[in-house]
Amino acid sequence: MKHIEISDDVYAALQELATGFHRTPDEVLSSLLNLPSAPTDAAEPLAAYILSPDFRTKFTDADKYVALLGWIAAKHAQEFAEFIRSQSSGRRYLGLSREEVLAACRHNQARQIDGTSYWAIMNLDTATKRRFLARVLEFVGYREAVIDFVCAAIGMKRPHNRFAALVA
Repeated sequence: MKHIEISDDVYAALQELATGFHRTPDEVLSSLLNLPSAPTDAAEPLAAYILSPDFRTKFTDADKYVALLGWIAAKHAQEFAEFIRSQSSGRRYLGLSREEVLAACRHNQARQIDGTSYWAIMNLDTATKRRFLARVLEFVGYREAVIDFVCAAIGMKRPHNRFAALVA
């Protein structure tokens, strides 16, 4: 086994990430760097999805955003539908149809969430996408550490850029 020097801050961030998702630091780094690692039984399926090759092939924020909404809708169908129904009047970020999303504002761009009958507003900036995902995840019942991890995946061009110092 090889050893590398990293700062205390980088070590703490890596340890928190690994602990929060019940993985070893080696497994987290292997996933982020797209290297093979021993299969694990990830206790947090959403984190495993974000670290998966399927999610890492999503390049644009829009693709990542829709993919995450689709994953949440598939894994938490009842809660996701309830969240859509519970949206208050005003700007609705999700809808049951393209027309419903466009009715909220005629300038909205709408995109169907893969694998669902739901539609999402797409002309949101990165910060708004993150805030909205945080609201959905909180409504569904995710922990703050998971919400922070998921939201950080939006706006990153490649998931491992954030950890570049770990391999430098």
